Amino acid sequence: MDIVDAQVHANMLGTEVTLAIMDALGITGVLFDEFDTFTDEGLQPGYRLADGAFRCVGPNAEAAAIRHPERFAFLMRVDPTDPGIESWIETLTAAPGFKALRTTVFTPDEAAVFEQGGHERLFKAAGAHGLPVFVTCPGKVPHLTQYVQRFPDVQFVIDHCGAAFDAPPGQASIDDAVAMAGYANVAYKWAHAPSFLSTEAYPFGDLEPKLRRAVDAFGPQRVMWASDYTMTRHRATWAENLFSIRDSSSLSDDEKAWILGGTARQILKWPAPQASS
Repeated sequence: MDIVDAQVHANMLGTEVTLAIMDALGITGVLFDEFDTFTDEGLQPGYRLADGAFRCVGPNAEAAAIRHPERFAFLMRVDPTDPGIESWIETLTAAPGFKALRTTVFTPDEAAVFEQGGHERLFKAAGAHGLPVFVTCPGKVPHLTQYVQRFPDVQFVIDHCGAAFDAPPGQASIDDAVAMAGYANVAYKWAHAPSFLSTEAYPFGDLEPKLRRAVDAFGPQRVMWASDYTMTRHRATWAENLFSIRDSSSLSDDEKAWILGGTARQILKWPAPQASS
């Protein structure tokens, strides 16, 4: 099976260590989201612009995609208030392996921008370049509707199950995310599920009905798996994250193929490597 992990902060492990784990688990490709730490200056690696906006960069992700194009692609987090967002996104599109944008809504200030339509330039630029946008907006998923309706040609991906990060373990709801399934340009990323939606040990049996609900709502062609391993390893190993899907009793083989690789390949426009003769 062609398996793609749709979010790994691989710089935290190092490219060679990441490749070794991928090989051991049978993971073909990884979507690299470069992240190191939060500082007073913002998410690192990156830098603060003169107007206060923050611009993330991904030197390790870009280098990995150049060196191993069949194994790594990458996305870039973008600040919707970046005054040069159109030119920055255009520059990113020239980078080998660049496949998508990501925007996050965590702070009250970010939420205000999101709720008041402040992401419009970001999504307009994404549409101009045919780029999917991963949206992390815990507790704010209904506010995504305005953009989904305004930009029907943009592929939106709801991050991290659409779950609220501050809910007690196992009690986060996927209701708001599932309500978005009626929009054909919205996909769903099954990431952090053991952390947010489960209280059981591997194989996380209490996730089965929730995953089944998401797949039934979106269809397997709009659900993708991500381990986000470096952020979730306190809860599950990379193998446990993967095998809980691969060995699921509630999913057909065809559904597993879409969730574990096919959906990401299709949305990212990242063809699977050709099998060697």
